[in-house]
Formats: sequence, structure tokens, C-alpha cells
Amino acid sequence: MNPLVSITDQKAVTSSLIIAEAFDKKHLHVLRTIRELECSEEFNQSNFGLISYIDDRNRPQPAYQITRDGFTFLAMGFTGAKAAEFKGGNHA
Repeated sequence: MNPLVSITDQKAVTSSLIIAEAFDKKHLHVLRTIRELECSEEFNQSNFGLISYIDDRNRPQPAYQITRDGFTFLAMGFTGAKAAEFKGGNHA
């Protein structure tokens, strides 16, 4: 697994790809969740930067570079065992 956070331009960031892997979610679902977040346009632009990556079929695909605040906002809406671990809750 990739490190969850890296430093870019002296800011802690992650990507939608890494979040999908860490939370055992499909990347397309993480992308959809980001697009549907109920936050201000200013918050969205400051914390979710559209980037691209090359998939295993050598095609460019969309992804997001996400700040620490964006990650927290996004992950707090996740459910499931991995999300419960992140949030510090107990689960069966």
C-alpha cells in the first residue's frame, strides 16, 4: 500500500487513488463522493485539485489531489470497518 500522506509544496496531501485503496473502496466511488460533497465551492477548490494518472491500459484517468482538510471532510462521510478504524470507533 502507498503511504497515505505525502508532502507537496510543503503541504500534506493524498490522492483519491490512495484513499480508495486505504478504505477498500472503488476509485470511481471515491470520485463520485468527492463530486457530490456538500461543501462550499471555495473549500472544494482549496482542498480537491483535479489531477490525472495513467491506468494499467495506458489511458489517462481523473483523480484528485486532496489536502489534509479535504481528506478529513471526505473520510468522515465514509462508512464500514476501515472508516470506523479511521474515526477511532469500535466495530464488530
